[in-house]
Amino acid sequence: MDIRREILRNVILCQSLEPLGKKPGRVAREQGAPGTKLEYFILAAVNSSWSFYDLADRILEAGKQPDSIFDTAYEAQNASVRSRFGGKVNYGQTYMLVPLITAQVLHFLETGDTDDVESVLRRSADVLRDTTEKDVEYLEKFVHLGYQQSARHRERIGKPKPPRFPKFTGKYSNILDASRDYTHIHTVREVADGYPHCERVYRFLLHNVEEGLLPSSDLIYQLLLPELQRPDAAADMIAVGMYLVLSQHPETALFL
Repeated sequence: MDIRREILRNVILCQSLEPLGKKPGRVAREQGAPGTKLEYFILAAVNSSWSFYDLADRILEAGKQPDSIFDTAYEAQNASVRSRFGGKVNYGQTYMLVPLITAQVLHFLETGDTDDVESVLRRSADVLRDTTEKDVEYLEKFVHLGYQQSARHRERIGKPKPPRFPKFTGKYSNILDASRDYTHIHTVREVADGYPHCERVYRFLLHNVEEGLLPSSDLIYQLLLPELQRPDAAADMIAVGMYLVLSQHPETALFL
């Protein structure tokens, strides 16, 4: 198995498929309510996913965690807007997938397999601790780019809002240190805590696989939303949970 190709495939699929579920936001948009167009999500998924292939390739070539992995987040977000309008649509998923995929490839280097979800999730904490000041610089660039993309979109639709530019460079030595000051953000807290909601989504989808991946994702969305109180955060957790299912069970029929 070429893990780089598997990662590319599964990143494209999880980010493209999650918005296809019949969640309230999509149904409302289909009935004419304002919101991000479905094709924007799919375009962003395809555009951004090649950066994760490159990340896996670099880890395999180095045989260890490179001196920077969050340049992947910046490159993925930068590529995501190609051939479309709209602002950032896969921002949280990108942030969460970078350390997770790094842990997955490192685990593969040591064991030759990718089917141990618990080990990969546990290893993500080590990945965060092993990030560098260069990662912190790219995290700052990634965050600023997301704000810039959103600001350009808001200006285009006549709802301008000044972008924010938080500073991380020179303040933190690694991503784990930085995350401790931003645990009020769902995706940051999720990664720092070892992906508890994503693992919950993963297990729920597997236990309800007879319903098919998309109908099951709609069910877990209804459970997550009251808890998280953020539709975008719930969608991000589901996308990463889907990634885990697709990665760890590549031969299972998930679409019925």
